[in-house]
Amino acid sequence: MAQSRTDWSLLEQIPALPPPAGAQSNFESPETREDLAKVVVGLTYSLMLVFLALRIYTRVRITNSLGADDYLSIAAGASITAFTGVSLSLFGSPLGPHQWNVPLSHFNASFLERTLSSIVLFSFSSLFVKAALLALYLRVFAPNTSARMMIWAGIITIVVFYIVSIILNIRFCVPISMTTPVPDRDEWAKKLAASSCSQPVYNLNAAVGLFGVVSDLYVLLIPVSMVYKLKIPRNRKIGILGIFLTGLLAVALSITSTAFRFLQLKSYDFTWDSIPSYTLRAAELNIGLICSCMPVVFVILKMIFQSRPCSSQKKQPTPHTRTPSHAYISDIDRMNQASDVAGGQLPEPPAPTAAIGLKTFSRLQTSGDEQSGYTALRSIDSSYHNSLRDPG
Repeated sequence: MAQSRTDWSLLEQIPALPPPAGAQSNFESPETREDLAKVVVGLTYSLMLVFLALRIYTRVRITNSLGADDYLSIAAGASITAFTGVSLSLFGSPLGPHQWNVPLSHFNASFLERTLSSIVLFSFSSLFVKAALLALYLRVFAPNTSARMMIWAGIITIVVFYIVSIILNIRFCVPISMTTPVPDRDEWAKKLAASSCSQPVYNLNAAVGLFGVVSDLYVLLIPVSMVYKLKIPRNRKIGILGIFLTGLLAVALSITSTAFRFLQLKSYDFTWDSIPSYTLRAAELNIGLICSCMPVVFVILKMIFQSRPCSSQKKQPTPHTRTPSHAYISDIDRMNQASDVAGGQLPEPPAPTAAIGLKTFSRLQTSGDEQSGYTALRSIDSSYHNSLRDPG
């Protein structure tokens, strides 16, 4: 035990990396990247919490339609919170300064455990965020066969990939003692070379980042391809697409984060170069969950803006409050009932309401099976049967 304490005191005096020529190790007040990283992570995380709270409020108090996608969003928020906490605990101890300004003792079992935890939590968070989006699409597009197949294929692929990556990361890095430092730098280098919790994990995480980019694009493609087929005025279609194309920001962050992961494969200065990767991963998760909340939160945002008085004229009461959680879904039940009465012809909506429903969707398909798909959306809950209808 005495020998162990002596060894650890030696590690506190040894830099984790030899300083470059002309530089000296500075353990007291080194240059660091942690401050900016904490600001970015804190801002995106706070914004995510606001959108998640608005989503749950909308579903519970306004549309009364809490579903599987909302529970998955809550799970995503919880796992992102855990990932954020672990990441912030790594910032500054030891991540942030140049590695030659970090004592070797900081690469202890606690650091390795937190690093492994952050890797696992990121995979869980990504799984929940993407699954929440796909569950939302399943809730909306389930009656369409091709959309349903795309959604379930995405769910299965995403779940299997991230679960396998979690298992492999744990398998590579347990037990943690394989990579704990020793006073002899050469001996520690040999331990790292023999350990599977170093380069193999970097390679796996680079692959996880690459899969994240591909899966993000796939998840974004589903609603865009469905909305693109809508026969509605172009300005309305652009507005609807704009809600979903906010996901491009998450895709951009995913691409940038993956690029930094690949740069880390050849990094000489791990503690310094890890900060952009961790920061972008946290922002990617937070923005991703915000994008998944956007179609639902749009309900309350629209209500807030429409509730502002625009004139002194008293507003006429309406028989039913419109709760448009998705701009491209109209009163399908009402249309279907009218279709049954009129022999398949959908009546024009009464003025001054401008309907943007899916009454023309049946014309998009040529086969009988697909033709009835969009006009039989009765399986979608009532919150999705209300369209964005602008008052006259």
